[in-house]
Amino acid sequence: MKSTPFLPTPLPGLLSFGRAGRLSRRHFRTAHGVLFGLVLWGLGGGLGLVAAPQSSDKTGVQSVEGGPDPLAVLRGVRESQAAIQQTLQGKLRMGSRKLPYRMVMNGGDLRFEFPEAQAPDPQVVTLSFGSKDASVQVQSTAGAVKKAQFADEIAGMGVLYEDLAMRFLYWTEAELEGEERLMPPLYLRCWKIRVHRPNGVRSVYKEVVVWVSQDNGGILKSEAYDDAGTLIRRLKVVSIQGMDQGTTLKQMRIESPQKGGAFVYLDVDGNPAVKVSK
Repeated sequence: MKSTPFLPTPLPGLLSFGRAGRLSRRHFRTAHGVLFGLVLWGLGGGLGLVAAPQSSDKTGVQSVEGGPDPLAVLRGVRESQAAIQQTLQGKLRMGSRKLPYRMVMNGGDLRFEFPEAQAPDPQVVTLSFGSKDASVQVQSTAGAVKKAQFADEIAGMGVLYEDLAMRFLYWTEAELEGEERLMPPLYLRCWKIRVHRPNGVRSVYKEVVVWVSQDNGGILKSEAYDDAGTLIRRLKVVSIQGMDQGTTLKQMRIESPQKGGAFVYLDVDGNPAVKVSK
């Protein structure tokens, strides 16, 4: 049985659960994480599970010496999307509002279909991941297709097209800030990388801080800041789940602090969740 990359997506390659409910080591193919802020990711290799550290501070940022080139880490996440051939479905939730979707991953293209979309909301959103940047096209309920603006919000659900495209993975200015453990009780060891918007690039974000798992290449968390240095978007993997192909994302939480801190959730339908983080 092949493993499917796991998230933030968030995330990637992945976690599998043995009969006794304990996590087991499994090798997996590389994968790309498309955000919704992060739905699936990976760099390749095997999932090496990390035991919780003995220190009482399990999640503090630690400085590192001789760490990897941060651009190489981001490039690995970006280039690995060709490994994913999968269809998932679920819903976006914000308060009492729900927007069902079908997500089709086919190598360098990702398509979100919204079967219950009402005009003027998009019926289909297609992301294409090139060698230097990502592009987005939207199809209306009337069938018209146009290029989307990255700063536009999707159906008023608190998610930007820029969040879907994860364009910061293409930025060429980044620094490794250290390592940190995320997703208790797993406490996966992550590289913490700060990515800066290059001159000449148009984006609503000036900087993005991203946490990439050292063990499976998954993007477990990201925080985006505007030109004033204000946090305007946070994405975090909340739970994972077992599926026929392996383990994948169950729920991603998207927060916009400048909009009152209301949460938007990206849910993936499947088996009961394995909750790993608050």
